[in-house]
Amino acid sequence: MKILYGVQGTGHGHLVRSAAMVAGLRGRGHDVHCLLTGRSSAAFADPEIRASHTLLEGFTGQATGGRVRMLQTLGQLRLARFLRDVRSFDASGFDLVLTDYEPVSAWIARRCGRPSIGVGHLYAFHRRLRLPGRTGPARWMLRMFAPVYTPVRTAVGLHWHRFGGANLPPTISPDLVSAAEAGRPPDAGERFLVYLPAESEQSIAALLGQLPNRRFVAYRPVPEPVERGNLSIRPYDRAAFVADLVACSGVITNAGFSLISEALHLGRRLLVQPIRRHPEQFLNGRALEALGLGVVVERLTADAVESWACTPEPAPMNYPDVTGRLIDWIDEGAARPVDDLATEVWRDVSWQPT
Repeated sequence: MKILYGVQGTGHGHLVRSAAMVAGLRGRGHDVHCLLTGRSSAAFADPEIRASHTLLEGFTGQATGGRVRMLQTLGQLRLARFLRDVRSFDASGFDLVLTDYEPVSAWIARRCGRPSIGVGHLYAFHRRLRLPGRTGPARWMLRMFAPVYTPVRTAVGLHWHRFGGANLPPTISPDLVSAAEAGRPPDAGERFLVYLPAESEQSIAALLGQLPNRRFVAYRPVPEPVERGNLSIRPYDRAAFVADLVACSGVITNAGFSLISEALHLGRRLLVQPIRRHPEQFLNGRALEALGLGVVVERLTADAVESWACTPEPAPMNYPDVTGRLIDWIDEGAARPVDDLATEVWRDVSWQPT
């Protein structure tokens, strides 16, 4: 098949998951062309994506100071450009459109009448999920928004629990699986990985500087590594990030999906601060709390970090090869019901959802 793969470039999780899917599909002999949106360049994309790609603007949300900035997000929308990109893209030679919550490719598929499949965390909200607690408004918002933002014929959601839906477990990238098999380095010591892209470098350094007896490594958009007392700040590099994730004793992050999934796979402590005014992160925080998979706080404090750092490490989830199962399913024509596929894959998860 000739496949158009829409890649949302606004987050590293989208890029890592898509790269593994693209590599697997090409390994089966499929011709995959990537449509990358959401960044000014393809610099952050994996070589598998850059090997054959088109770069378009798409949409990018704005979050700073720990919360979503709606005015900034609305101010950078280029709706006329989006519509022009959808209309002008020649999709006549493609047999299938796959998308990781990327809107341009999804609307191209709809315009051209091509079969389309969405794979990603946010597709879990296409259906009515039985999430715990008072989550109605946020669930309703995502359920209404998702099919408009990326309309697809078949939605394959990923989540840490089925929640009454047809969700699959998270996909774990091959590079992390390989690094995990080697195990934690014997000389790693106790250090904590920090990934808080919505927070400023100054606020992170000020917070963690209050814990001089703890070691932290944070990944930030900096040109070169910086040492600030007990905090090592490093520019994002996937190989280095994976090495630090495997070596760390715990992860401090926002409530995105992919990094949390990787930490759960490895069995690392999780301290999570959801980005405020972000419905997906709000729901992810509630899900983690209800499932007992991490510590969730509204605001990070030195006392919260210290208390969390003293908790025992959880058992690793050891998620199965969900990417491989998805590629098998697509390679066979994606005719099998997603619910049947989800039931089969969850049987291979050591932690069984209820």
